[in-house]
This record gives sequence, C-alpha cells and structure tokens, in this order.
Amino acid sequence: MFAILLAVAVASPDPVAGCVWVRAENDTSGSGFVVDAKKRWIVTCRHVVGDRDRVDVFIPWSRDGRFVVEKASYLANRDSLRETNRLVSAKVIRKSDEADLALLEADAIPESVTALSLAPREPRVGDSLRAVGCRNDLDTLFNRSFGTVRQSGRLVNGYPWRGKKLATAADVVLAQLPIEEGDSGGPTLDDAGEVVGMISALRRQAPLAAVAISARQIRRFLNVEEPKPAPTNPAAAEALTRATVWLRPTATDVHLAGVLIDSRHVLTSACGLGPVGVVGITFPLRENGRWVGEREPYRDAVGLALRKSWSRGVVLARDPHRDLALVALEEGSCPAEMKPLLLAANDPRPGDAIRAVSHPGGVEFAWVHSSGAVRQVGRLALADGEATVKVGASLVQLPAQAASPGGPIVDDRGELVGVLSMRESNQQAGYAATPAEIATFLDTALPDRRPAWKSFTTRLANEFANSLAHRANERPLEEREWLLRCALLLDEDAFSPRSFLWNTLMKLGRVEEAEAVLDRGVERDTNTQTTWLGVRAVRRMIRKEWRGARGDLERILEVTPLDANARRYLVRTLLELNKDDEAAAAVKDAVRVQVDGYRFLAADLLEQAADLEKKFPGAPAIPADWLTKALAAAAKGESNDTRRTACEAILKAATFAKEDATRLKILREFLARPLR
Repeated sequence: MFAILLAVAVASPDPVAGCVWVRAENDTSGSGFVVDAKKRWIVTCRHVVGDRDRVDVFIPWSRDGRFVVEKASYLANRDSLRETNRLVSAKVIRKSDEADLALLEADAIPESVTALSLAPREPRVGDSLRAVGCRNDLDTLFNRSFGTVRQSGRLVNGYPWRGKKLATAADVVLAQLPIEEGDSGGPTLDDAGEVVGMISALRRQAPLAAVAISARQIRRFLNVEEPKPAPTNPAAAEALTRATVWLRPTATDVHLAGVLIDSRHVLTSACGLGPVGVVGITFPLRENGRWVGEREPYRDAVGLALRKSWSRGVVLARDPHRDLALVALEEGSCPAEMKPLLLAANDPRPGDAIRAVSHPGGVEFAWVHSSGAVRQVGRLALADGEATVKVGASLVQLPAQAASPGGPIVDDRGELVGVLSMRESNQQAGYAATPAEIATFLDTALPDRRPAWKSFTTRLANEFANSLAHRANERPLEEREWLLRCALLLDEDAFSPRSFLWNTLMKLGRVEEAEAVLDRGVERDTNTQTTWLGVRAVRRMIRKEWRGARGDLERILEVTPLDANARRYLVRTLLELNKDDEAAAAVKDAVRVQVDGYRFLAADLLEQAADLEKKFPGAPAIPADWLTKALAAAAKGESNDTRRTACEAILKAATFAKEDATRLKILREFLARPLR
C-alpha cells in the first residue's frame, strides 16, 4: 500500500485549515468550511450537495510544512486519507433552497482542525475580501482569490439551478472576485480572517460580480444568535455612494449613473444620456443606517418622488467627443446627505489605484462599487464615427459595462479623475475623459464659468425674444405670425414665442403647421420639453392617436412622476389601448400622487365606465370589470384609511351581486357619492 506522510496541522491564521473540498461522486463538487469542529459541522451550498443524503469531504493535509493543494494528490491517496480522517463521509442534515445553504455533519474531523469564525459585522462597500475555493477547471485546490465588496443586500430574484430558483430570499454580498464553478461553498473572508460570506454564484452578465451568501444569512440558517453590531468608521467608498446618482432609472436600455460636482449639477456620459433635454434623477436611499443597494425600491418612481429622493434634471450641455454631459438639478432637491466630489487637479498616471460606482446590468443591485487601476493615459477616441475628435483620456482596468456608463472614477485621495464612458472593450478595458478635459468642458457648460459676455448675450436674446412675442400677441391675429417667427429666430428655445405661434396657427386653422411648431418644441430637448410633450399628448388624445399619446405621457412621467394630470391621462390612454391591467396600475399611481387621490379620479372612472357602455352596449360586465379593477387598485394606492376601507367594502359588496348590471350600478353609486 502506498504510504504518505501526513503532518499534524497546527492552529494558524491560514483559512485553508478550516476549508474542505466537497464531492458528491459523479455528480457535483464544490467547496465548504468548518463552522463547529466539536459538532463536526460543515456548511456549503445547497446546490453543491444536490439531492444526495451523504457526500465525501476532503480536509486539507500538509507535507513538509505546507498544505498539499494538488487535486491529483487527494484523488490518488484516498485510502491513506481515510485512515487519517482527511477524507470522511458527511451526512446532509439540513438544506435550504431559499438561502442556498446546506449543513453537513462529518463522521469525523481531526482534532487539529479549527473552525472558521463568522464575522460579527456586515462588510462595508469597498472593504477588501479574500476567498478560498476549489474551482473545477484548475488542477489545484483551496485557491485564493482577492477582491473587494461591491454591494450588499437582499437577493430578490435568486438564481436558477436544475429548473428551480435558489437563494430567492437570501442576504448576500456582491463581490469583485474571479470565481468559477467549484468555488461554491467556499468562505469569503475579511482582513481579520473572519467569514463575511460564502461563495454561491456568479452573475456572468456583469463582469466580476460574484454572489456570496452573507454571514448573517448563515447564522440564521444555523440558528446562531446575531451579535450586536460593533461601531465602525465610515468606509472610504461611502464618499462615492454619497456623490453618485441614477439618471433615467426606469430606462431599460442604459443604466446611467452620474456624479455630483456641486449641489446643483450632475456630470454624466453624453452617449449614455442620448438625445433628451430633461431627465428623472434618483438619489440613493438610506434606511436603518445603510444605503439601499437593492434595485427594487428604485423601480417605483412615484415612491421615490414622495420620499423626496427624486429630482427633475435639465440637460445644460453635452460633448459627445469627451462623452460628457452636464445636468442641472431642481433647486433644493439634492438631499443633505449627498456630498459632491472634488475634481482632481492633475491627470492620473498608469498604475494609479482607482475606484468607481455604476449601476451595471445583470445584477439585482445598484450603486455597485468596483476597484482597479489606470492602464494608460493618452489621446483617444471616446465616441464612434469618422468625425470623432481624439481627446485626453484614461484607459482603466475596471469591471464596468457599456450599459452602465456615467459613474464617477476616483483616485486614492477620493478626487474625481474620470466619468465612465459608454465606450468599453473586453477584459476590463474602460475609458474616461481626463480631469483636464472635464475642466475644459465645465468651463463652457456651467453658466457661472462661462465668459461674462457670453452669458450676457444669451440672457439678452432670451429676454428680447420673449418681449417681442408678448408684443406680437397683442396685435391682430393675422399680423402676429411674422413677429413671432422673428422672435424664435432670436432664441429658438424661448417658450413664449413658440407657445404664441402654435396658438396663433391653431386659431388660423393651419393645424399641420401648428403641429410642426409643437413637434419642434418637443425635439429641442430644453427644460420646456415636458410642457410641449403634455400639449402634444392632449392633442393626440383628441385625435384618438392613443399609442403616440402613451409615448408622450410616459416620457413626461419618466421625468416628473408626480404629474397628476399626466397620470390621469395615462389611465384613459391605456384603457383605450385595451391594456386594462396596466390602466389599473396607473390608477393606483394616480391616487398616490396627490392627497385627495380617490376623489380626484372618481369622475374620470365614471366617465370611462360610460364610454365602455357605449362601446359595448348590452355587455355591462365590461364596464363593471373595469371599475372593479380600478377601485381595487385605488384602494392599494389610497393613503386615507377611511376611503381605503370604503373601497374594499364596496368591492366586497359588489361580488355578491347576482347580475353584472346590478354590480355596475353598485360601483357607480359608490363613485358618485362623496367620500371624506
């Protein structure tokens, strides 16, 4: 029999001593670690053990003072390892799909093995991490990986495994770690060598986005008492969160970040922003002493606006060559806890350490942090096209994504050295204009940094155009047009000339020309864009162009989610498009946006029911079904307990009606009477 020498392991800070290699022969393999040596308890991922009741566990052994890590050595010496309890059988005594955790009880564990300790506190964004795992594609075991915490929170959607979802209710840590299959179950440790999580999955849609089940979740699974959190100093990375916003959070194409450069202005990516003049912007939420990283709360624009975590942003300037855009926030909308970043005085150098924040696709989290380094600095093209001008730019090594530009990049002093560009290459190659290029852009984009003569002439043209328009509007109808068009030549973005010209052409019966003036107002991408969108939406509703009206209304609500009129109009528009469920959801939001929401909509619902009766004569079930859906949605959105209870009561009463006509009558009478 082949003999091997096994050295007795001694207590050491090396985490490998408490790690194991878990094998379900001919099925799966993964990693794990000892959490209680006396009880012989080992934790791993539920998907590692699969449907087996027992698995094999390899425990590290050493030779000549070092741990043996070659996979072949473990497989070739199983008999000797079993004799020394370095290869043991373990019973699966508990499993959880919701947490993707499994608890093993080993038949034996050598006395020299020391359990790994669960960290008493949650890791902070930006904290250093190291992981130990036994990935399948490598010839070695107990491999170390190094990275940082990118975000943490509840994993809402989980991840797929054998036709089911795992970890659908798990607290997780999102880490910047290069893990692969086989690493699942391995510990993720902080600088003190304590376990802050357990590797469980990899979000392949986002580079270097490893999911680790948190130590808190592991404690709950083991029924271990939660320790009281120790006081901690704010992480350096928190300054990045405090300075980062999310532009157009309801957009599905580009997850655009931005950075505060002062309390009124946000710097972002011009290519990611696209041809819009006004945008909705959300700030990070803070609850129970932590920044909310889960995306779910940010999908509710109405809720964000009601919590004053939303601002309307006006695009002041954009430079596609530098891939930079400047957006102005509404006065007083920036929360006090947000803190702008200072622009670095010098350009970064190759090798400089950097950090960044973005909202990458492929993960359930926003305000995701990453760390890396500057690869090179030079004259580079940041935009596409033959006419693109090369600018001073940094080539950076960061796990960023083209679908999540605009986030800040800072150096080790916490100063802004770049904004993530839309341009990106494989193997973590990102781009950003240098601080010098940013300063040049801001000199022309910020009104108070422009030359005095330029600001003066711009204001003078606007004031003269509006004054001329008001004078023209006092003249006879037939004499107004020429003066109003002259006013627009002075300043095409002035509101009064365009408004008066549109109104004049409508009164003259020149509808097509009036619509062209209106469309041009929408296209101009100025701070009056939402106003012109509202006018055009109403015009389209009058002409029964419901699809176009829906598009205009949704563009308005992307920027101003508390626009009560746009919410009302959207309900009607969706109903006309036979989108009853979406219309009901719009009713809920319409009720939420103002204090007296239910009474505000009651007349609309009655009118809609009457229209449905005319459209479908002899079918009272159709308007009755609509009112049922609408009132149920209104009850969910109603903040007044009395009105909400009344809605719920009448819906219950209506269900007992034997005929649809009776049900419709009950609902109509309820809507017709005032509720306090």
